[in-house]
Amino acid sequence: MTMLPFLAILVSWALIASLCAGDPKRRRALRTTGGQTPATRRLIAAAACLPGLLCLAAGDPAAFLIWLGGSGLAGWATALWFNRAAAPR
Repeated sequence: MTMLPFLAILVSWALIASLCAGDPKRRRALRTTGGQTPATRRLIAAAACLPGLLCLAAGDPAAFLIWLGGSGLAGWATALWFNRAAAPR
């Protein structure tokens, strides 16, 4: 088994995590400043999709499907993690 889909998931997860960290709505709710501009968010979102396209370009549809499921799972897990970290105790 090749490492291509797992590397692609890791790259996409890092970009998804950066989207979560700079989410304007979350930052407003926490009353923090900064965040990402809409153009930056679109660029990061497009870059998060590139590893999947590279899996397809490499001619490995199974790697694409593994990436698709893994990056979706990584996105949900990251959103839950950031929500858990922001929840009042």
